[in-house]
Amino acid sequence: MSVAPDDVRRSAARLQVWAYPLVLAQRLRFNFTLPGDPLAPRPAVSAGAPIGRFGHARALADPDLRVGVAPNVDTLYSVAWLDLARGPHAVQLPTVGDRYFSLQVGKSDTTSPVVISGRTHPGQPPHVVVEPGEPEVVDHGDLVRVATRDRWLTLVGRTAVDPDSDEDLRAAHAVQDRLVVSSQGSPHAGTVVDDVDVRLAAVAREREVFEPGAFASAVLRVLDTGGESIESRGLERLLADVGIDELARNRAAPAVVSAVADGLRDGHRAIEQRVRTLGRTAAGWATNETVASFGDDHLLRAAVAHAQIYVNPPEEASYPVCEVDAEGRQLDGSVARYRVRLPAGSPPAAAFWSLTMYHAAGNLVANDLGRYAVGDRTPGLVRSDDGSLEVDISAGPPPRGVSNWLPAPEGPFRLMLRLYWPLEASWRPPAVMRVPA
Repeated sequence: MSVAPDDVRRSAARLQVWAYPLVLAQRLRFNFTLPGDPLAPRPAVSAGAPIGRFGHARALADPDLRVGVAPNVDTLYSVAWLDLARGPHAVQLPTVGDRYFSLQVGKSDTTSPVVISGRTHPGQPPHVVVEPGEPEVVDHGDLVRVATRDRWLTLVGRTAVDPDSDEDLRAAHAVQDRLVVSSQGSPHAGTVVDDVDVRLAAVAREREVFEPGAFASAVLRVLDTGGESIESRGLERLLADVGIDELARNRAAPAVVSAVADGLRDGHRAIEQRVRTLGRTAAGWATNETVASFGDDHLLRAAVAHAQIYVNPPEEASYPVCEVDAEGRQLDGSVARYRVRLPAGSPPAAAFWSLTMYHAAGNLVANDLGRYAVGDRTPGLVRSDDGSLEVDISAGPPPRGVSNWLPAPEGPFRLMLRLYWPLEASWRPPAVMRVPA
């Protein structure tokens, strides 16, 4: 071993932090586009499709959805992964009237150079062009042009829907159908099987995070296709320290493999720790106000990807997250009941708001009520005489009834509050209180 084991471990930890969002974005591309069988049918909750096409979720997310973390249950997703090696792509956006709709452009490093909605372009939506070139975003009002040296971009459309109205669901589907992407390349290019991606897609996600050989193979693919997203000072030194090529070929010395494995776990722990302190924390809620602008803060970028990958910019949406109660104790449905009181007029959002329940791992929580969130469109919520809203949070039905109940799991959980088009940047949610037994 030419590099001391402790140095290899430290370099592996730093490489994990740097690579985590890029490898996760690559994994999402695999999950959505299915490299081995691009034309395979998808379930209604999936927005998957072959490369270069929009896939549309026709039903809201449910607990079985596993393609990302912290899915919302307010909007139907429409997702397209674009291969800019095929040249420019044009996107036609739908006219939606009063319905909330947005299109987010996401890069390989999970940053978002632009989001387009009624907030940014009221009235007639612009035409959108994404193309290879020096990185820039040019907004002419009726035309938005996004250039990047990255090979891969993702487009994420969000169409608001009333979950209790079949008529509104059909109208939302019609909006999705008017969202179209086209390219100058072959219309069949996205259905060609890529042997490298097929092999990597078959690897379990946990292996590419913690197992040195699988991690190295995933990173090498990122390096092969990443463009501007892979540019980072000191990266070549980290790759050399861990012997990335030898790891990927399973030819590294056992001592190196062991040191890299330790470092990957160290880096992942650092990411998890950073998730707990995202942004400003008040009353147990963490609000990241720089969600889409990471600069050189690779740990912040990795933490946001871990908790809220491809999150909207703060002007479009705010995402306070809570994992602890008013006393700083982990939220856990197996040990307590909880309640949060939202004062009248809050949360302050011009488009809509919702409070969503997740397992600690970021998945929706199955429950007999079929309720995964409460918000301004939830029917039957009962407000107090002063206009405030008390949300009951527990694993079992609360004694005072289920009208304001947000079901929790029998175990640790997290809450995410979404405010679309937030009105008050300084507003913070109230603490989650334990309810006496």
